[in-house]
Amino acid sequence: MRFITWTLGTLSALVALAAVFVWVEWRVDVGPDETLVLIRKTGAPLPEGQKIAEAGQKGIQRLALGPGRYFFNPWVWDHERVGLIDIPAGDPKTWRDVYATGAPDYSIPDTAGAWPKVGIVNSLAGKPAPAGAEVVDTGFQGIQRNVLTPGTYRINTRAYEVKLVDAVVVPLGCVGVVTSQLGEMPGVEVVRQTSIGPDGQVIEDQQPKQMQKLAQAGQRGVLSDVLPPGIYYLNPYVHKTKIVQVGYNEISQLRTNDADRISFPSRDGFTIEVEVTVVWGRHPEHAPQMINRFGEVGKLKELVIGQVRSICRNLGSEYDSTDFIRGEKRELYQRAVTETLQRVAKERDIEILIALIHNIEVRGGTAAEGEAADLKQTIQRGFIAREEELTRQKQRETAKVKAELATATADIEVAREQIHSETRKKVAEIAAEGKKQAREIDAQRDLEVAQVERQIAALDADKTRILGTAKADVQELLYRADADGKRMMVQALGTGHAYNLYTFAREFNPDTIRLIFAGQGTFWTDLARMQDAAAAQLLQSAAPQPPADTQHPPTRAP
Repeated sequence: MRFITWTLGTLSALVALAAVFVWVEWRVDVGPDETLVLIRKTGAPLPEGQKIAEAGQKGIQRLALGPGRYFFNPWVWDHERVGLIDIPAGDPKTWRDVYATGAPDYSIPDTAGAWPKVGIVNSLAGKPAPAGAEVVDTGFQGIQRNVLTPGTYRINTRAYEVKLVDAVVVPLGCVGVVTSQLGEMPGVEVVRQTSIGPDGQVIEDQQPKQMQKLAQAGQRGVLSDVLPPGIYYLNPYVHKTKIVQVGYNEISQLRTNDADRISFPSRDGFTIEVEVTVVWGRHPEHAPQMINRFGEVGKLKELVIGQVRSICRNLGSEYDSTDFIRGEKRELYQRAVTETLQRVAKERDIEILIALIHNIEVRGGTAAEGEAADLKQTIQRGFIAREEELTRQKQRETAKVKAELATATADIEVAREQIHSETRKKVAEIAAEGKKQAREIDAQRDLEVAQVERQIAALDADKTRILGTAKADVQELLYRADADGKRMMVQALGTGHAYNLYTFAREFNPDTIRLIFAGQGTFWTDLARMQDAAAAQLLQSAAPQPPADTQHPPTRAP
């Protein structure tokens, strides 16, 4: 017995020591802001090219554990606590669009403040990446195609490396042109460049240019769809985004700057200098094609400037010097420049709103300076004379109009009086016609009222007849029902005499019994009641006797 007790005590102590050892040495507590990375000390070795172990293999395990309490054999497992991965969402209160001082008007703003981030994941676990692949899908080693958007993630940092990069921010007034770096090439297309000839005609270049087509989803190259203003979480290893300002900008070629000065000879030999302001812009739909063809917006501006200078010179050489001083021809020249520039720019997906020609200067050579001044004075005097002639002509037209106005005023008075007379006549005719129609309506109303009253009288007579007939029928039915009821009572009691006795018994009231003495000297004491009794006796004796019933014996009155 002692041996058994000692044995049980020893076993209990060993179990307690083992429990304490497991609780102290094997227990691992993982907090809510931690991730537990397991490292296996034993197991199958990793194959060549594999960096992270799977279940049963020796090394850093791919799967990590979240918050909780775990027990691990310290001779088999080692562990490491790592923090959570936080992808910032930014602070909208600090977001600002900042334009650099002195930057071109078509430049895009810089973003200032705490903007959202994107997490780029580099996986060390999985199969080796295919040869030449810069970005891989889930299950392969390398930079993952999918990104981590703002939030908090529990990730095994020994198996997955996370790099934070800025999210793509497309400011207001801009679009994002996306270039895909993965996929098949979309092919090439032939583009013919055009220019403006001396006479303003469009000339196609003899050497066409080959360029890559716009890419569709899944292809490599500049995508045909743009990103509207907003925030986008894109993988920069998959999609490169170029921000392009859209809308209209202004280009001015002024004479104050020698590099911007536009001068050309007129058809009569004078030198013409003009200043031009062009309002040009980019449509969001055309932004991908612009970037695909020219690379950046700055080259578009240079292209527009070159076309403006060329078109102004080529078209202006077809006009005389006097045409640039007179307003009519200046307007025609400006319209021709605008239309030609719009036609050429449209082929390059550039929007031209208008080309304004202003500050035109007519110059001559050294010997022709005086001639140019005389030309201006002559044109000025001609304009003054023409304006004076126009003034006199307008005065004559004004006098004529005044006379016509006086005649028209008199005609108006006559017409007004005629209208008043005709109006009074019409009013009288309408009033008489109205009274006539009113009398006819009253007569027709009285006739219809009489007809309705006659119909009402007929209906009242029918109602009286029907109600009288109904009352007579009801009374007859009541009498018949009463007679039938009494007949049924007589039949039920057997004889009329029995029914009379039943009626007498039903109506009999013991409280009304009176004793009448019939001795001498008492007959006249109650003569009125005796008269009623005599009448009742007479009615009873006059009642017919029912035939003898062969089946039932006659009933004796009680």
